[in-house]
Amino acid sequence: MSDEGVDKIISHIEAEAEKEISEILLKAQEEADKIRKAAQDKAERQTERILSNGRRAASLEGERIIAETKLDVRRKRMDAQEEAIAASFEGAKKALGELAEKGKWDNFVYKNIMFNLIGSASEVVAGSKLELAFNQRDSRTFNKRMLGELTTFVKKRTGRDISLTRTDKAIKCLGGAVVRDLEKQVEVDNTLEAKLNRLKESIRVDVAKILFGDRL
Repeated sequence: MSDEGVDKIISHIEAEAEKEISEILLKAQEEADKIRKAAQDKAERQTERILSNGRRAASLEGERIIAETKLDVRRKRMDAQEEAIAASFEGAKKALGELAEKGKWDNFVYKNIMFNLIGSASEVVAGSKLELAFNQRDSRTFNKRMLGELTTFVKKRTGRDISLTRTDKAIKCLGGAVVRDLEKQVEVDNTLEAKLNRLKESIRVDVAKILFGDRL
């Protein structure tokens, strides 16, 4: 085979090889493009998922913060309302103390309140011999004459023949009285503090409505 023939064969082989190489390279390029596109698509999906998760997490976090803020505001408002209600009862206690000390506060007369407190307690205890315990100030006020007047009031209110005596041992309170049944050893604490404490739960809603109206 001549050199020229060899060259042609070699050239042909090289041409075929180049063609194959070109095809291989083209296919490799296409595969690379597919791989790159798939990777890019995957990356974009992952990115979108991450962003979506981030947005959802941010939304949930935002909702959590809003919910906590609303709860905190509600808690603070309730605390403020409770403080206002407590302050009202403290104001009432102070007014009762002033009423008991001076005998009158606004349109309230202490003597009338005392008679009603002792009368209502006497309705609860069933005995006919009752003992009254006062603080030192009221022990001096409820002398023999006042006890006589009170006894008449209690008899009329209860419809029973009741005798009232005053204990010599004073109790510590703003005012009011403890009424004891000497026969059955039963007593009713109708001191001003005890009465106010018993009223707290039953009238606190009314107090709140007066203070806050529709803002409850």
